Amino acid sequence: MGPQKTKAERTNDAIYGCLIAAAIGDALGAPVEGWYWTDIREKYGRVEEFMPFDTGYSDGSPGTYTDDSVLRHYLALCIIEHGRRVTPDDWGEYWIQHVNTKRLWIAEEVARIKLAQGMNPWFTGRENVPAGCASMMIQPVGIVNAGNPRQAFQDGMNIAGVNQSGSNQEAAASVAAGQAEALKHDATVDSVIGAMYDNSSFLMRRAYDLTMDLARASDSVDSFATKFYDKMLDWSWPQRKWSKERYFSGNSLEFVPVVMAILSLCEGDVNECLIEGASFGRDCDTIAAVVGGLAGALQGATAVRPQWIEQSEQANGPFFEEVEGSDEMTVKSVADRLIGVLENEALAARQRAGQLAGLLEKNN
Repeated sequence: MGPQKTKAERTNDAIYGCLIAAAIGDALGAPVEGWYWTDIREKYGRVEEFMPFDTGYSDGSPGTYTDDSVLRHYLALCIIEHGRRVTPDDWGEYWIQHVNTKRLWIAEEVARIKLAQGMNPWFTGRENVPAGCASMMIQPVGIVNAGNPRQAFQDGMNIAGVNQSGSNQEAAASVAAGQAEALKHDATVDSVIGAMYDNSSFLMRRAYDLTMDLARASDSVDSFATKFYDKMLDWSWPQRKWSKERYFSGNSLEFVPVVMAILSLCEGDVNECLIEGASFGRDCDTIAAVVGGLAGALQGATAVRPQWIEQSEQANGPFFEEVEGSDEMTVKSVADRLIGVLENEALAARQRAGQLAGLLEKNN
């Protein structure tokens, strides 16, 4: 047995686990996004390997990111640039200055256009195409608020409002709260689910309750998927190709509760969460990315299959060269720099504690 990790090393491993597992889940699920889970089972069984896919966000080679991970890493780099928690003003300006619009999906392009035209970034998500574009990117907000789900939820509401509103904004904030909880050294699957439930809206709590009832009545993800597809698919997503036999939804109202269920049914095992998330169908790249981020933080990067990590880091070198000017930058280097941001947050918290102590001092 090797030497035990220090608390800082465990935190670094958890942050890297969050980011790299989310990136892996995104790439695993991308080739089968929009499929039904039964079709995936019939053709692949379970998705366990990277495959090529059609996309406008990258060259689509195995292991490369979709817009899910692109926007997540942009948000992490924005936080690193500021060295602290960020506001919608910070995030909106970063979009204008740095984000490559060719890597964005339509909802993100709409938000980018609004920002570029001078609209208030605190409200540019209003009336945008409703989708999971905030939930998929929000993990860095949970990281910078590590251990503080309540603050993560509040920051998540603000940051998610740059490109989403309504239940998609609320769900993203709930994910941020769960991510902040998952970085606690004593966090558990139940405590993460509890943090998401406690820090959510009335509508999202209803979705969580109904979905988790199905999960608790299931002894496997397959059993849960059968029930969920029968009872809980979201029919409200604005797609003209809707039919009662086959339709798609990219709403957080559908997939964030699924994330919670898979995390529970897989008992937080990061590799199982990634496989089951990618194999669930529907918006499965985002499902796998979000559940991967939560489980990756709970277990750390050391628990993730090493070949996945190696393949993911190698496949996305061109993205990091594009955004950081160096092909030596990786998800690991992002995680390392986020530790520095947490150190800044710790200093700010100590200064705030000192201010409060001074305000409450009873002696003259």
